Amino acid sequence: MMINKYKLQKLLAVLALGIGYFIIVKLTGLGIPCIFRLMSGGRILCPGCGISRMFLNLSSLDIPGAFRCNPAVFSLLPLWCVCAVLWVSDRGKKFLKAAEIFSLTVLILFGILRNFL
Repeated sequence: MMINKYKLQKLLAVLALGIGYFIIVKLTGLGIPCIFRLMSGGRILCPGCGISRMFLNLSSLDIPGAFRCNPAVFSLLPLWCVCAVLWVSDRGKKFLKAAEIFSLTVLILFGILRNFL
């Protein structure tokens, strides 16, 4: 398998930023506020609301708790891991496009359903 070093560096940089953010949230309890919640006075949750808490729960192996925080992102994580490997190895372009459309569809539907049902 041929690895695109530039893409691998980008992926590792994103992972390092994510791990750094996780450590800050874990130590301080302070996270990035959601613009949807701020603008709606807490009435509207974006599809990403709960991701920080989801990862905090995953770090303590609280799988049900992690799922409750953000079921859509939790369910999409395995797919995104596969996509990261395919992307770095410059393979599966059709699969990556389909996964992108599927992920966006799931997140949009989740955002609508979590706010209006």
